Amino acid sequence: MKKTVQKMLMCLLAGMMVFSTAACGGSGDNGGDGWGNASTGGNTNQSDNSGSGNTNVDEPIEGVTNPYKLKVYSFTGGYGEEWLNSLVVRYKKARAGKEFYINGVKYDGVDFDLAKEKETMTNLMNKNLEYDVWFQEQVFYNQLINANVFHDMTDVLTSDNPYEPGVTLESKMSDYQKEYYKRDTDGDGVKDTYYGIPHYAGYVGLTYNKWMFDERGWYFKKGYNEQYLTANPQMCIVGNTGADKAAGPDGVEGTSDDGLPTTYDEYFALCKIISYNCKAITWPGGHLDYLNWFMTSLAANAEGLDQMSLNYSFDGTATNLISVADDGTITDLPAEKITKDNGYILAQQAGKYYALKFLENIVDRGYQDANADNDVCTQTKAQKDFILSTGAELTDSAMIVEGVWWEMESKQTFDTIMASEGYDARDDFAWMPLPMPTKELAAQRAANLAAGKNGYTLTDTHNSLAFIGKQVSDEVYELAKDFIQFANTDESLAEFSIITDTTKALNYTMKPEQKAQMSSYGQSLVAVKEKSDIVYTFSQNAFYRANEASFSEYKTNFASIVDGNKMETAVNEFKKGMSAEKYFGGLHLYQQDKWTKLTK
Repeated sequence: MKKTVQKMLMCLLAGMMVFSTAACGGSGDNGGDGWGNASTGGNTNQSDNSGSGNTNVDEPIEGVTNPYKLKVYSFTGGYGEEWLNSLVVRYKKARAGKEFYINGVKYDGVDFDLAKEKETMTNLMNKNLEYDVWFQEQVFYNQLINANVFHDMTDVLTSDNPYEPGVTLESKMSDYQKEYYKRDTDGDGVKDTYYGIPHYAGYVGLTYNKWMFDERGWYFKKGYNEQYLTANPQMCIVGNTGADKAAGPDGVEGTSDDGLPTTYDEYFALCKIISYNCKAITWPGGHLDYLNWFMTSLAANAEGLDQMSLNYSFDGTATNLISVADDGTITDLPAEKITKDNGYILAQQAGKYYALKFLENIVDRGYQDANADNDVCTQTKAQKDFILSTGAELTDSAMIVEGVWWEMESKQTFDTIMASEGYDARDDFAWMPLPMPTKELAAQRAANLAAGKNGYTLTDTHNSLAFIGKQVSDEVYELAKDFIQFANTDESLAEFSIITDTTKALNYTMKPEQKAQMSSYGQSLVAVKEKSDIVYTFSQNAFYRANEASFSEYKTNFASIVDGNKMETAVNEFKKGMSAEKYFGGLHLYQQDKWTKLTK
């Protein structure tokens, strides 16, 4: 009933703009030195930052008569601006009354000149770069170092954070991140310089309508007979039988993923069941590049951290290379030592074939909705229609291919539902762990989780970074340093997660009461992320560094040459009748041709 009323009301309210305000987390004046640094590590009282509105960043702060304006640029294309607004207000309060000097002028607080826009560094390179602090994505680190854009941030990361005594920002980075971001700048053979700190994490995968799944019992039941998966899949589903759910991807009963598909066979059996009522899946047909991100995620899920990371490190042995005949027969190829000279053969990784086969099956069986086939459909339209789906119409869809940022992009729709019905519709959705191509891989994942190891593999596609502009004076640098250290306390990182229902690309622990402030979607994402290996689409390899933009360009990850023709969008070829086997056969031909144009 809730969903039906929601859809009726949304039709009436579709054109309305609804504004509301969200409480901001308070940090307050905790004492400390002249920079406003808290001697006790900051206030741990976290207000409910649900992301449903804007914090007033222009509100005057008591005790401040002459604030210095710090210039901050933030890319707001996906994760919005609420997290930054809340962070800024807390920082302004923390710095209130703490005197400092810049260019001989005394200031007693901090204000902000905020540029919250949607241009990446690639578009900004020929424009004014006079900002003190940056929060950006698609940051080509090596290119910007060479372009002299970054200020040295080594002491920002390696010195104790005054807001978390005894903790450094560097300690929140993974070993892989440290290896990549720390550089030898003076040629003495020692990597000792940082120019930035990872910002948000960008994962792309499947989100499902949990409300719809719960209403219709679209979960696999415990002990189902596998012989029914293809011919009679409804015999495998809980439906309205009241049967217990199967253990799900983590292999453990009684957890939040119970009943969700663990293998491709289960996934497509579920899609068949869903198709009796509505469409199984959607994506923005006008932005098919999302599918390249998605297939990269599927490939990494199947390949695992070590094998998938070869695509960026070009240093190791590929053990999962295959060839595939037109009839789908898979032949294992010999293991190959990967170097800069033969990295193109990674296009023959089995995970990439499985990813293509996954997408081909969706298209061949018609499980996608009209938005997925509409070449002018935007992310906003696909997201909105997905949110409003009830499962009662053939135009509805039960799942969406999306990035973790999708809820923030859909904020207006969620706010309208809140205003009209008084409930947070974000709780109707959840992140779906990607199924594995085979039963064997699914069993291995469950075994890893049971042994206390990471069982999932996520790919961070966004190369997001916070950094300080090269041009800042020493005094402004100290203020920018202080702000970035404040922005990366566990409290601030948790606040980001609470507001955006996503995660930062750093290691931090959220308390149960903080996780409880996230939506069902956010909590499900964090649960998977906490048990995941992360593939980063960068490496210290000199060959990678010389061709950074090319390897970071996700749009050609699944480009192919078939019968002499170059093609970059697999889904369009599948719609024309091409098989995944044929398309996969041309992946390495495209990459081999690309290799001839790269800097060696």
